[in-house]
Amino acid sequence: MSDSRPNISRHDYSTPSNDVANVGKSNLNPFKVLRYGDYKFVWPTEALSLWAMEMEIIVLAIFVLRDTNSPLLVGLIGAVKFAGTLLGPLYGLMVDRFNRKLLQVGVRVFGVALAITLTTLIITDKLELWHAYAIVTAGSMVRMLDLILIQTLTADAVPAHALHGAIGLSRSTLDGARVVGSIVGGTLLELLGLDWAYITITVLYLMATITAIKIDSRPVKTDSETASIWRGFKEGLHYIKENPLLPGLIFFSFLIEFTAFPLVNGLMAVIGSDLYNQNGTGIGLLAAIASAGALSGAALLGIKQSVINPGRIMILGSITWHALMLLLALTPPLWFFTVLLLFWGFSGGITFVAMVVALLRTAPAKARGRVMGIRSLGIYGLSLGLLFGGWISQEAGPATMIGVLGGIGLSATLIAVIKWPALFRSE
Repeated sequence: MSDSRPNISRHDYSTPSNDVANVGKSNLNPFKVLRYGDYKFVWPTEALSLWAMEMEIIVLAIFVLRDTNSPLLVGLIGAVKFAGTLLGPLYGLMVDRFNRKLLQVGVRVFGVALAITLTTLIITDKLELWHAYAIVTAGSMVRMLDLILIQTLTADAVPAHALHGAIGLSRSTLDGARVVGSIVGGTLLELLGLDWAYITITVLYLMATITAIKIDSRPVKTDSETASIWRGFKEGLHYIKENPLLPGLIFFSFLIEFTAFPLVNGLMAVIGSDLYNQNGTGIGLLAAIASAGALSGAALLGIKQSVINPGRIMILGSITWHALMLLLALTPPLWFFTVLLLFWGFSGGITFVAMVVALLRTAPAKARGRVMGIRSLGIYGLSLGLLFGGWISQEAGPATMIGVLGGIGLSATLIAVIKWPALFRSE
């Protein structure tokens, strides 16, 4: 009787041997990965969608803050964007079972429909606060499917030895979208109003849909075709449980979402407004500075020819990331706060790319959708972090919020090193 357990090696996320000689070398062209398969279409549809979403985050955060003057409700509008996270395991099974192109196009069409609905309410002057929460919640139902699809389509198109370049480009695109989206979103809102800001967002979603249609059709046949949803979920858990690396990586995916990402996914509006008396443009610039740092960190890791032991990079990056939050919590002068924010973003960009590379290298190809679907549950940490951070900001102020989240993240990182030493082990 054959052994049905996943084939696991201590070196699952190591760099292929023929690339070891290239460690430390860099290729300064971050777009070199676009030559692989249809990644030249996967990346643009992701980029356009990210630009739209990042504009949406800052615009809605400012809108809610001005309408309610409640940091908790600002955190809530960010949190409900991830309400669909709990459907991640189901989406992972869907990605392993069905045509990934058709799923991606369906996600994009749904996003356009929601954006048109919200834009119509704004233009007709019928928008109420609950409309924004309802539409954002509806969009969250497919947000996790979009994330799992993009990561799986990327791993399908790009070979393992070049995967860090694709993830680096993807993360750089996200952070670039935060730079541009934060500035453009805040500026459009200040100069032209909420209607023109959302018209721009809708156009970007439409362009992302058109690009998704160009992705190659790829029906998927795996051992999950005849499995029930529950069985597929258990198979994903089995792969994670039997692997010495995946449990720790799943933990980190939750940790950084809970402690670090809330700052640039809604709470920057509270930080900029309450600590430094910034308007919409100023808040957008603060978010852009953090994202510019993250873009630089992701790009630095992405242009390397190869990356050995991304787990170690992830751990060291997480320690630095959260330690800088403790310095930000001291509320230094604005100019020094922005410098710290830039380095905070830089360490975050490196940490995130290293984590995703380790996950995609370690997860077996035939179960990648299920593993990444379970991993997506970790993103629910962002919703919890936004609510927790918003509550602390309302009760004790934004500075305390930054310090508490940073302290939790730093402590948990050190505990994780003890719990999963394989993540830090040198090759």
